[in-house]
Amino acid sequence: MLCSLSHNLFLNGIFIFYFICNSSVTGASGSIIEDEYSDGYTRQFHCCAKHEKKIGVGHGISGEIITIDAGLCRKICPRHNTDDPGDPSRPAVQRCPLHYQCHPRTARMERISTLQGVKIIETINTCDCWPESGCTRVSYEQLVHSGTPYQVAMDIGRCLGSCSKLLTCKPLKNTTVSIKGPNGDEIYQIIDKCACANNCHRMDRIESVLDYSQLEIKQGINTSDVKPVIRHINVGECVGSCPGNETETCLLRDKKEPTKCLAALYSKHHNCTPARFKVHEYRTRRGSKREIIQITDCACV
Repeated sequence: MLCSLSHNLFLNGIFIFYFICNSSVTGASGSIIEDEYSDGYTRQFHCCAKHEKKIGVGHGISGEIITIDAGLCRKICPRHNTDDPGDPSRPAVQRCPLHYQCHPRTARMERISTLQGVKIIETINTCDCWPESGCTRVSYEQLVHSGTPYQVAMDIGRCLGSCSKLLTCKPLKNTTVSIKGPNGDEIYQIIDKCACANNCHRMDRIESVLDYSQLEIKQGINTSDVKPVIRHINVGECVGSCPGNETETCLLRDKKEPTKCLAALYSKHHNCTPARFKVHEYRTRRGSKREIIQITDCACV
């Protein structure tokens, strides 16, 4: 009886030892698989997808707030990972290298009818991967008058890229295009050139003049037969904002407590204004002397 009991305990001990060892090996192998998956995918790529972003645009005829999905590009994989650009409820998912950024690629201008009038809201259509680089202009397609006979897509561009700590990537030169709409021609700004600049910076702006200063118009000569020089002058303009708090100008103080202001005017301390100039001279067809002032630098004043 004693021998039989000792034999059973021995067999049970072997079984428990085998179970513990087998569990340890299985757990270790599972951990190795997770690490390999992590190294092979998660650390090399990330998702870039359009996510929902609801915004209120106004009130409807019944007084309810009208909301639309303006969209948002995020480096997060959506719950339903279905790459179907044709279905807005399931955003297309891009697989980007880790050093790439996730930004909008295409958008459309939605015209929403509200009690306050027609509101034009930009909504993101698709997102894409962009490599990290210096400040440059990239393609950004915008669809206007979507779902109407005037629908047209145009590349309005956007500025992307890294700059030094004190500078940001901003447009330096814009052009314009006109498209037909339900109320006539409409003008849209197109970004033409980008560069690193301060919040207050100079943008290109071209003025063209007919210069007759290099021509000698003699008496009796028809001025319409004289061909002037066409001059394109980059006069520039100052755009952007300046840091700083509002300044207070006290108009009325308390008689008992002079340090207490009862009425005051508030104004911004700094404005983005032209700081340096250059003058260009030219002559009109009638011989009059004119000047064009060119802005060469902007500053917060």
